[in-house]
Amino acid sequence: MAKGQKDLRKKYQEAGFEIVEAAGEAGSFAVKKGDCTQPLERDGRGAWQPAGPPTLKVRGLDCRLEDRGYQKFWLHGDQRIPIRVSDLKTLHHFDQEVRLVLGRKSLYHESLGSTSARSAYDRLDGRPDR
Repeated sequence: MAKGQKDLRKKYQEAGFEIVEAAGEAGSFAVKKGDCTQPLERDGRGAWQPAGPPTLKVRGLDCRLEDRGYQKFWLHGDQRIPIRVSDLKTLHHFDQEVRLVLGRKSLYHESLGSTSARSAYDRLDGRPDR
């Protein structure tokens, strides 16, 4: 394990995160706090970054956030679960903590908690450009 990875793991542990070995790229791992999990990987320059969106365990399932335009849902495979505000706040707070430890900037739309793993706006269906 590289020194940079050890240091980052230690930072997350000191911040109250659990380290989870992630399947995928060698050297990657995930951080977990409560029911939230975020996989991390190195980018092309060797800096650590989130590897996709965070997940939240809902009803025992690891779910991603989906925005359907009119409402947000938890998505696990083809199963959709309507989101609760408290869950969204939990995921948003977790995402902010992960970014803080990484030393990454939080962009405006990310700070609002409005980023989703998937967007499926129904008003786009049937448009000539789609």
